[in-house]
Amino acid sequence: MSNSHLEDVEVVSLSPALVVEDDPAMRERLAYVLSTLGCDEPQIAWADSVTAAKELLEDRDFGVALVDIGLPDGSGVELIGWMQAHRPRVPAVVVSAWRTEEVIFAALRAGAIGYLLKERDDLELSIALRSIEQGGAPIDPSIARRILGWIAAQQTSLSAVLASDAPSPLPVALTPRERKILELVSQGLSNRDMAESLSISRLTVECHTKNIYRKLAVTSRTEAVFQGRRHGLLR
Repeated sequence: MSNSHLEDVEVVSLSPALVVEDDPAMRERLAYVLSTLGCDEPQIAWADSVTAAKELLEDRDFGVALVDIGLPDGSGVELIGWMQAHRPRVPAVVVSAWRTEEVIFAALRAGAIGYLLKERDDLELSIALRSIEQGGAPIDPSIARRILGWIAAQQTSLSAVLASDAPSPLPVALTPRERKILELVSQGLSNRDMAESLSISRLTVECHTKNIYRKLAVTSRTEAVFQGRRHGLLR
């Protein structure tokens, strides 16, 4: 067997590493995990917010960035999207407690090469991160199973769409504010994040979300995003 395919694998270095995490206990855990992989404390840069991470990325080069989703000044998904535009050579791996479908897929669409859960023990995180050095894309097993299930469901939905005529127009059109909220939902933002982004209350966001569900005839965020794209409401 030729080695040409192996040569195409992009090798990632775990050192130096940027860790974007605001929880002190988790920072301590990740410092230990990285030390077991040969990345000691002097080779680790720490950021506790999206803003601090961007400043470090603008000043220094990193082999990898480990990014949490829930940060004080925004979403890790936003940071990963920014990295794709401004620092595309720095791979981002999510290490988070967030495990909802919309957040997972938003992070992967934004450019994350892996998604790991904080609930795993140090050894599991270490093994997953080690795989990056061989060109792997570490996905937590429980998330990988959900992704496969989602793909199967989407293929079924797509088959149904292709077998039918074009989608019928919505009985009631979404308002501009509702379309904006649907766009933020597709990016994986929580109700709290959307409320802060739009300078409205969380209760108002929830009311708009219920109206979106009713108009699209759906019961979940994933279905709302799917129907939003189907009806041309999302890019």
